[in-house]
Amino acid sequence: VREVGYDAYPYEPRRQDEILRREGRKALWRLFVAGFGAMQVMMYAFPAYVDGGLSAEAAAMMRWASLFITTPVLVFSCAPFFSGARLELAQRRIGLDTPIALGLAAAFCASAWATVSGAGEVYFDSISMLAFLLLGARHLEAAARRRAARALDPLLRWLPARPLKE
Repeated sequence: VREVGYDAYPYEPRRQDEILRREGRKALWRLFVAGFGAMQVMMYAFPAYVDGGLSAEAAAMMRWASLFITTPVLVFSCAPFFSGARLELAQRRIGLDTPIALGLAAAFCASAWATVSGAGEVYFDSISMLAFLLLGARHLEAAARRRAARALDPLLRWLPARPLKE
């Protein structure tokens, strides 16, 4: 089971509830950091989109601020995408996490280079917003799975404790 990327444990309801609660709390923190980062970076990107008449110093300051705000979004909030991509590559298969991680990393590197060099476009707002939307979708999916699992728990009590002999 570990070779395909999963951990298997004997089913213990208390342990399972603790694991789900811990994972849910961490996922909410990741979503919060991504949402906060997306709002802040969009606030810095908005003047360049609307007016375009920013001074060179103001535009550079907005880029550096966006770089510093997007870094924790990429490192902390996007960690599930990068760990999923690493697992997919170790298994020699490509899933959804691989192109997402590659796209986020490439956009961040290109934007960081444009910020340092002072020339080119930056995509910090797109990185932060994409991370927020993807993490939001994952959060909704996890909530739906938890609801489905809770709905199945009463049905599992009707199963016999051991298989019936034929």
